[in-house]
Amino acid sequence: MAAKKVKKSSRKTPSKSAFVRGLPATLPAKEVVAKAKAAGLLLSDRYVHVIRSIAKRAARQSPGGAKAVRRGGRPISSKRTFVLGLPGDLPAADVIKRAKAQGMKLTTNYVYKIRSRGAAAGSRPETAARTPSVVTKAVKRGRPVSVRVPGGNGSSHDEHFVSLVLDVGLARAAALLEKVRARVQELSL
Repeated sequence: MAAKKVKKSSRKTPSKSAFVRGLPATLPAKEVVAKAKAAGLLLSDRYVHVIRSIAKRAARQSPGGAKAVRRGGRPISSKRTFVLGLPGDLPAADVIKRAKAQGMKLTTNYVYKIRSRGAAAGSRPETAARTPSVVTKAVKRGRPVSVRVPGGNGSSHDEHFVSLVLDVGLARAAALLEKVRARVQELSL
């Protein structure tokens, strides 16, 4: 007579990583190791941490996955991205109010700094190419000379400002502008 074949149990043990991912992420690693041992799996604390880290990273990088969240429950967002995402003509005080509603702390100086850097990095070269140049008269070695300054809107105020800078000298004008900036910052605080 033929021997009967013994059926193996159809229940498979899950892989180690599936076992770890199947348990709540809030469960301490030591308890995960203890439960794995009871299920016949041999794990280490380090292995549990690595699997959880990989799972978190995958959730963050997937386009349709859950949004990454900080410990306080607030979504991860860059302050810089937040500021540059708002209209440039929105007053800094309103930007700060909106940021506060999102759980971010901003200062007016930070808003101005990010806007100036963001505009310098991204949109200024394009706008400078579209706007006409400022043409002004300067005196070089006793003769009048036309100076073309790109990026101005061609108004008489721009022309006057450029001529003043040329008359005073670029280094002196930069020093004066720095004093004005410092004074404006003192007044805005």
